[in-house]
Amino acid sequence: MKQALLNLLACPQCRGDLTLANATGEAEILTGELRCAACTKSYPIVAGIPRFVPNEEYAGSFGHQWLKYARLQLDSNNGSTFSRDRFYSITEWTPEILRGKRVLDVGCGSGRFAEVALSAGAEVVALDLSRAVDACLENLGATGRLDCVQGSIFELPFKDFAFDFVYCIGVIQHTPDPERAVKSIVKKVARGGQAGFWIYELCWKSFVGTIGFKYLLRPITKRLTISQTETFSIALEALCWPVNCVARHMGTLGRIIMRMLPVSCAHLQGIPLSAADFREWVRLDTFDMYSPAHDHPQRFETVARWLKDGGLDVAPRHPHGAVSITGRRL
Repeated sequence: MKQALLNLLACPQCRGDLTLANATGEAEILTGELRCAACTKSYPIVAGIPRFVPNEEYAGSFGHQWLKYARLQLDSNNGSTFSRDRFYSITEWTPEILRGKRVLDVGCGSGRFAEVALSAGAEVVALDLSRAVDACLENLGATGRLDCVQGSIFELPFKDFAFDFVYCIGVIQHTPDPERAVKSIVKKVARGGQAGFWIYELCWKSFVGTIGFKYLLRPITKRLTISQTETFSIALEALCWPVNCVARHMGTLGRIIMRMLPVSCAHLQGIPLSAADFREWVRLDTFDMYSPAHDHPQRFETVARWLKDGGLDVAPRHPHGAVSITGRRL
């Protein structure tokens, strides 16, 4: 972590200021301890990352997947602009408004969207509950404009109103209390700043095709270990590959066919991936579909109310799909 990160951090328990002790490293602090003068709690810095949680809690499957598939979804690795296009479609922000701004990525995974914000010239703090923060820092730390933090979405270790832009993409539905998670994030948005979310939507689509398979099979996969769920996901991908191999080149008809499969694949149809990368991505997203401890889709109107309760002016619904929503603190 960088020394300047201290200006943004706060004790997640009592909101007190933190001081640095026993630090090693120069430009980047590699090890040390963050101490709260108010409540006397302390938090370790390990491998350059402040750790505000003792374990991954309900996010163990995410730590596993992002360490295993650490670079797969990075545009710089797969040669596409899929993550960039998705980020700007969801938020309706632009690279120009992010340049030089302080940005918080909540639920960063291995850094696919943090890479987009960094490429726009933003100063990014990336947080995750899981070990994914290690993959994110390894992938993107060389930019010099990234800090990674391991912490809970419910007890964010940052001062209120600290960030110009805050986003949380594909995470809220996987928390045990989505409302509390959204309202916790909103507190970190600066006056005049914006927050952006993308959340699974609760609608008729939740019960047909690929998503229908998810909710049909999750009662079974939730009883499996992470390793067993991964084996299950790989087997499903192999079973569906003969269909995917053809359907991914068939345009609209192929996309419809892919949406009827028990693997997460239709959204990848138009991406210019190699066959190997396509298959690996389908395995990843299928594991991501069946393995989380929590899966709580929401309605747009419900999330909009949460943002308004947090003091944000909510923008009109974005056309990206699911619950794509942003708000601005006036």
